[in-house]
Parts: sequence; structure tokens; C-alpha cells
Amino acid sequence: MTLNEIRQQLKTIRLYYANKARFSVAFDTLPHSVTELADRYAAIISTAPLDLYYIYFELYVKGLTQEATAEDLNYSTEYIRQKNKKLLLFLQQKLNEREVS
Repeated sequence: MTLNEIRQQLKTIRLYYANKARFSVAFDTLPHSVTELADRYAAIISTAPLDLYYIYFELYVKGLTQEATAEDLNYSTEYIRQKNKKLLLFLQQKLNEREVS
């Protein structure tokens, strides 16, 4: 899986978590595959190093920007960008491992 594909999936996951309460009502009537996507990423991130787990939570579950995350965690924006890049590479590795097995 390419990094761009992962970025697109993460945008979908961010949208899902940002509106989870509204979506859960709709999904009770009309299920959607985004829940499976979010669960797949949750399973992968649960094995991540704690720093990457936290960046994932801040950016994609809480929906903060990199700048807001940096301010919230008292880090530089560049540090958060570097951690996000490591997170993307971690996800890519794990997703590719799952495709092979």
C-alpha cells in the first residue's frame, strides 16, 4: 500500500471519529465499511510504539492538526511532522505485512 493510499484512509478515519456519534446512529440502520477500516487501523496502532500511538490518537482520533498537536503536547510542529512521517511508515509496513500473510 502506498503512503498516499494510507493518507486517504486516515482522512476517512479522521472524518469518522470526528462525527462518530452521528454516524453510529446512521450505521445502526445502514452499516458502512468505514467501521471495519477504523477497527483495522486500531488493531495495528495498538501494537505501535507509544509515541506513535499517541500521535495517531491526537491527529486521527481527536482530529487535531499537526500545529494544534504540537501546541497541545508542547513540541515543535517539525517534531510532530517527523513523528507523523514515522507513523505513516509504521502503518505502511504493518499493512503490507497483512497483505502478504
